[in-house]
Amino acid sequence: MELKSRHDLLSRIYNMVIPCKDEISIEVYINDDAMDHVVFALARKKMAKAMQKELRDLQRFAGSVVQPPNGRKWVAEELAVVSESKEVAGDLITEAVLEQVFGEKSFEKYGKGFISMHVSDQLPGTHKKMILFKFALPDANNMADMTRLVALVPYYIDLVGRYKLSSQARSKTDAARAKAAQEAYKELQSARQEALQKKKTERKKMLEEAEAKLSAEAIRKKEEKERARQMKKAMPKVKMTRGH
Repeated sequence: MELKSRHDLLSRIYNMVIPCKDEISIEVYINDDAMDHVVFALARKKMAKAMQKELRDLQRFAGSVVQPPNGRKWVAEELAVVSESKEVAGDLITEAVLEQVFGEKSFEKYGKGFISMHVSDQLPGTHKKMILFKFALPDANNMADMTRLVALVPYYIDLVGRYKLSSQARSKTDAARAKAAQEAYKELQSARQEALQKKKTERKKMLEEAEAKLSAEAIRKKEEKERARQMKKAMPKVKMTRGH
């Protein structure tokens, strides 16, 4: 859960002028065998644009905002759908969720606390497959407003767990993931090569510095020897004689 800071005076004043609601993040990790190839996000328009710019999986697999399909109800005007394909978008935006939360009328009434939803099988880190929900928490007296939003969590766990792409869509996602894996491998190789080159450069620099240090020491000794020779040469010669 992410709670906005209220500790300092400036934050308090800011929140009085521009109310800043607390947020709750719900992360659902999905088993590898329980989720098909899905990269999808639904968020308010500004948030969707930011997610698409910042999140690697959306950058790589979901290139554009999905336009409303012809002859079908779609999400409220305030929302944007970013998806790997129209098929995935159409299958995950069901009539049920449009009626309950995401449709034009229902979102106005029940969607105030919705921030974003992100479904992906291509996340970085240990857990590759996950569903992430972000909601803005209402005041304690209005927690009932969260009921329909929270109900989205088990609904999408079940939907994503059962979801299967068509064979045509699956062949495209297979190709996209193979390409991404190849690019990731090249990036890794490049990073390794760069690290190796850096190590070689550092070692060479150390050797050069050590050599320079030795050379400096040798020069110093030579100069000392020369000074000693010059001093000896400059000293007056004293001839000792023995008396009879």
